[in-house]
Formats: sequence, C-alpha cells, structure tokens
Amino acid sequence: MVLTDFVLVIVSALLYALGLPNELLHYGNPVFGFIAIVPFLYVLYRQDRLSRTVLFGAVFALISTVSVYFWLLFFQDFSIWTLSGVAAAHILYFLVLAPILFTALKYPPHIRPFLTAGVWVIYEFLKSTGYLGLPWGLLAHTSITFLPLIQISDITGQWGVSFLFALINTAILEILIDPKPLRRSLCGSSGRTAAFTLILLILTLVYGTFSLKRSYPETAVLDAVLVQQNADSWVAGNEMESIRQGQVLTREALNSAAVKPDIIIWSENAFRYPYIKNSIRYRRNPTGDPFNSFLKEIDTPILIGSPYILDPKTYSALNAVMLVNPEGDILEYYGKTHPVPFAENIPFWNLSFVRAFFIKVLGIPSQGWNIGIPNIIFEIKNKGGESVSFGSPICFEDTFPYIARGFFKNGADILINLSNDSWSKTISGETQHYAAALFRAVENRRTLVRSTNAGVTVVIDPYGIGRNMLPLFVSTAENVQIPVYRTAQTFYMRFGDWFPVVLLILLTSIQFYTIKTGNSLYGYRLK
Repeated sequence: MVLTDFVLVIVSALLYALGLPNELLHYGNPVFGFIAIVPFLYVLYRQDRLSRTVLFGAVFALISTVSVYFWLLFFQDFSIWTLSGVAAAHILYFLVLAPILFTALKYPPHIRPFLTAGVWVIYEFLKSTGYLGLPWGLLAHTSITFLPLIQISDITGQWGVSFLFALINTAILEILIDPKPLRRSLCGSSGRTAAFTLILLILTLVYGTFSLKRSYPETAVLDAVLVQQNADSWVAGNEMESIRQGQVLTREALNSAAVKPDIIIWSENAFRYPYIKNSIRYRRNPTGDPFNSFLKEIDTPILIGSPYILDPKTYSALNAVMLVNPEGDILEYYGKTHPVPFAENIPFWNLSFVRAFFIKVLGIPSQGWNIGIPNIIFEIKNKGGESVSFGSPICFEDTFPYIARGFFKNGADILINLSNDSWSKTISGETQHYAAALFRAVENRRTLVRSTNAGVTVVIDPYGIGRNMLPLFVSTAENVQIPVYRTAQTFYMRFGDWFPVVLLILLTSIQFYTIKTGNSLYGYRLK
C-alpha cells in the first residue's frame, strides 16, 4: 500500500513536469495539466493519518522540482545553491500544503473539489509573491498551446486558469473515489461536480473564442530590430564578443530593413562592464569596431542591458536596462527591482552575522546587485512623431504579474523585456520562461516584447500569440513591427490579483466556521 502510494506520487510529479514546457514537449501539453495532480490528491485522500501526508508532499515537491528546474544546475557558480534552494523551498511549501489539502479532501463531496482547487491556487499565489516569490511552473502554464483557455486571464489573471485546471483534476478525482458504480455516481455528487466543471470549461472556451475574435485598434507602431546575440558576456573571454556579435547582427538587420527602425533592442547582460558615456573602454572596444563609433553609425536609439554604477566607492550597482541615443547619452535607465534571491541579491546583508556567514563560510564577498526603483517608464518616438511609453522588466521580472501591472498602471503602453537565459543551455529553461511571461500580455491586453540572448525572443500580442519568434540558441536579428494598443484597463489591470485573495478569504472563513461549529458546510460533520 505504502509503495503504491509512493509510485503514484512520483507518477503525479512526472505528469506535472510533462504538462509544463519540457525537453520532450517544448511548450508543454494541457492534457497532462488536466490530470497531473489527480494521483497525488488520490494518495492524500486515502491516508488515515495527517503525518503521512507530509512525507508524500515532500516527495512530490522534490521530484517535480528536479524534473522541472533541472536546468538550474547550469547557473554558473550558484548552480547547486539555486537548484537546492528552489527544491528546499518547494519542499517546505508542500510540508504545509499537503496537510491542508488532506484537510480539504475530508470535507463533504458537495464542496470538496472546490476547496481543494482553491487551496492549490492559493498555494501558487503565495509561492509567487514577495522577495522569495517564483511565479514559475504553475498549472496555468500547461495551457499556453490552447489559446481559448487563457483568455480569462484578463479578468482573473493566470490564477483563474490554474483554478480551472485544478478543478478538472479534482472533478476526475471525485469520480475515482465515489464508492458508487459509475452510472450512479454520475447522478450523484461526483456527477454534479463533473457537470459543473464541464459547464465552467465550456463557458471559459466560449469567452476565449469570442476574445480571440475581438479586435483591438492599433494606436501606434514601433519599427524595431530585435537582436539575439547568443553570446553570453558573463562567460570568461566573451565580455566584448557579446557586443561585437550584437553590432554585426544589428548591421545585417539594418541593411535588410525596408524602413529605418525607431529603436534597436539587445538583451540583458549584453554588457558585462558598465556602459558609461565616453569611457575609454567603449571608445576602444570591441577592438577594431568600438561601440561608441557604432552608436553614431547606426544613428538610432538602442536599448541595452548593462550594469549601472550607483556608487563606485562602495561598488553599488544595478542590473539595469539603458536607453542610449546615438550621441552616447543615457536617456533613461531602470534597475531590476526583483533580483534572483541569494544569487543576485542577498537579503539582510547589513546584519553582521549574515554578512559573515556568506563571506567566511560560502565565500561570497558582496551583497550583489542593489534593488532599483520600480515602474520606471521609458519614452521613444516613432517615425510619425508619436511618443510610445514602455516599461522594461528584466529577466524573470516579466513572470511577476504585479510588476507588469505596475508598469502599465504607471503609463506604459507596451513592455519590452530584456532577458539572458542562455546559461540554462536547455530548451525547457527558455520555453518555461516564455510560458510564464506570456500571461502578462493577455492579463493587460497589451504587447509584450521579449528580447533575449538565446530565446525566446518574440513579440507577444494581446491574445497571447507569439509573433516574429526567433529560433532558440541561434545568433540572429529581425526587423519587427511592434503594435501599440492603448486599450482600456482590463478587469485584471484594474483590480490585480483579486481572484486568489477572494479564494483565501472564502477558504479561511469556511475553516473558521468549521472550527467554531465542528461541522462543515451543508451540515456534514467532518471525519
């Protein structure tokens, strides 16, 4: 019995990984998303002791984390710390989540599926929030190849999609655990749950189908060059090669362009050493083709990823995006506000014992990047003289709904994300990031541009459709037109993450009622 339970939990974790973008199915598969957590929930349901659920939760977390995030092993000097840290965090989450799911599964069948699905969504929301948040590998991210399903994100955010997937899983579970024969169970509580879930799925698809047919007027267009260097400046010896490759690719794109672009867009970390106007380094380098001369030659504003020095005396710097004009002036910059915890920024560095531990025990000499000012807005004019405002989230910041929403609420017309995931060396590392970021375009019905070092470089429209997608791990550039949609604020943009908050309030209220009365809803006494 125990061995069977372990096998089912492991199968569930692997199904979960298969539903998400992976090395076999590069953009995942929603079919696996519909069934992935059924075996795990089934194991929890049939336990008679709360203590066992903790063990099964830890196993599910470990297997699913390693299967989904294995590419973190390529994260250079921080590889073992990053993968083990993510695995440890998920195990801790599931040490709490599994007993809560176990409790939800003990409620009567009238409400059990909805409570269980709600608990799962609240978990995803909490694990995606705050300094340690990682909005990656969510149930919603198994759905990106089925566009009608994700359109409700403009109302509920990605959380509504996750809830639908979790509810389908729990509806299947109800049919499996109903002790009645199948024909009778379909007329009982499990049948009603299945019918309600099916109706909800149909309504979602109807809304999604009509949303995909809805047209949004283009209010402006930016002609741009997206440059994918596929040359990581953080690799020793590649410090200038990334810039040289960017210059070569930019020239090739300009030579083939039908019209002069309004902006050229490189990737995060295109510059390892800080770009400073008139610095000797960039007046001379790359050797034979200095960057400062290149700026004058292309005569077009360029968006680059570069460190930005705040205080040279204290080595304070930002992981930044800069908009640079042909004269070499930095017109605006934005510093990353949500660094990768412990890899890019170490919290509580000002505490002496924390600092001593990282310096003396781990050999990490500094806090890392400073944290920038949020929601900085850039402006660029197109050939028609129209001003287009944009925010530029860096790296995995485009996976955080609140960051994208903050840019839009502060006046951004579009988002231009600069990323460098080339270190992952895997297709799944790139496509998982794409899947997590894609929802920002649908949630806000605005364009999201991703300009990356090795992929996925793409223009994502308000429907979540990727256009002008460049091949992964290839040095290339492309002339693209970036449509600007100044649509009215979506329900999600206006109210943010209301859906998981409402779920949290409802489920907390139900639990308080249960504790106070000793009964669950509908007069059932909990087992």
